[in-house]
Amino acid sequence: MPAEDAKPATTAPPEPPATQPASRDAAPQRVDLHIPWVTFIKVFAAALTAYAIYVLWPLLLLVFLALFLAVTLHAFVDWLDAKGMSHWASLLTVIGGLLSALILSLALIVPTLVERATNFSQTLPQLYEEALKQLPVTGAMRLNITHLIGSANWSEAYTWLGNFWSAGGIALSGISEAVLLVVIALYLVIDGSKTYEWLLAFFSPLKRAKLRLTSGEISDVIFGYVTGQFITSAMVTVYAFAVLALLQVPGALMLALLAGILDVLPILGFIMATVPAFLLALSVSPRTAFLVVGLYLLFHAVETYYIVPKVYGKHLRVSTLTVLLGLLAGVLLAGIPGALAALPILASYAAIERIWLKPFLREGVSEKHEQQKDQAFGDKA
Repeated sequence: MPAEDAKPATTAPPEPPATQPASRDAAPQRVDLHIPWVTFIKVFAAALTAYAIYVLWPLLLLVFLALFLAVTLHAFVDWLDAKGMSHWASLLTVIGGLLSALILSLALIVPTLVERATNFSQTLPQLYEEALKQLPVTGAMRLNITHLIGSANWSEAYTWLGNFWSAGGIALSGISEAVLLVVIALYLVIDGSKTYEWLLAFFSPLKRAKLRLTSGEISDVIFGYVTGQFITSAMVTVYAFAVLALLQVPGALMLALLAGILDVLPILGFIMATVPAFLLALSVSPRTAFLVVGLYLLFHAVETYYIVPKVYGKHLRVSTLTVLLGLLAGVLLAGIPGALAALPILASYAAIERIWLKPFLREGVSEKHEQQKDQAFGDKA
């Protein structure tokens, strides 16, 4: 064959090496997991913060309630400043007025209350027997009341009465905590503005503006709530004492004070104040007992549908259902202090939604909520 007719030999591509099946006995590959030290520090700081909140929770609640009083007092300080009084003179006037009112109230009420409570505790067994005599012998009401009250240890009536008052929430946890609350509130009135400005420095100018706007609106809510509650509680106390004294119900002063203090608990407070008034009015007559309940219900209706809207004005704008659910949630989370703080917190949500949450909500949601509140409670001032 000629050389020119010879075809070049083709070289076949090398075959890839056959993949060997992995041996079952082969050691698994080690995965290295690197966690920065910063992560450990953050986790430790979060755990330490949670533990601190758990331990200091009673003190935090006390400070939170003192903030309510401080905001209210600071509003009076600002009012006096606007009248031309120097700031320190305004502070001294407001603080002196608060302390004078507390001392005068304690001097006038506590001795009388202790004397009445002592006498009342000694006559409780007699009042109990007289109340049962007023009921039908075989009536279901007598059986129920006997089951409810008859199990009490009347030889320790004073202790039983004290436990009842404690369960009703007459004090946060004693006179010492009440004094501490007032002291913290006074310090917040004096140095609260400086501390507030110091904290604002940590935020950007935009967030500082939002925080100022939010705090201003929440302060209006708290001021409206505290002043309105003080007025309504005073009215309830006076009305209850007049009714009970007129009907000659035993322990009228204590029951009236109980009604005024429990008025801070919406809905539940009325029930807790009505039950003991009804039971003690039974010692007079069944007619008196039902008359007391009827007059309590009358004032509660007037308070709910006329006095509260007039006194609270347009600061809160919260429905009755929302109040009830928020109150129950506050009681479950933090007891009586939680119940006291529930209404202002709920009323403050509207400002938080409008200032902070509006960009994250569907378009028009915040405006729709405001329109619904205007329809239910009137235009906001």
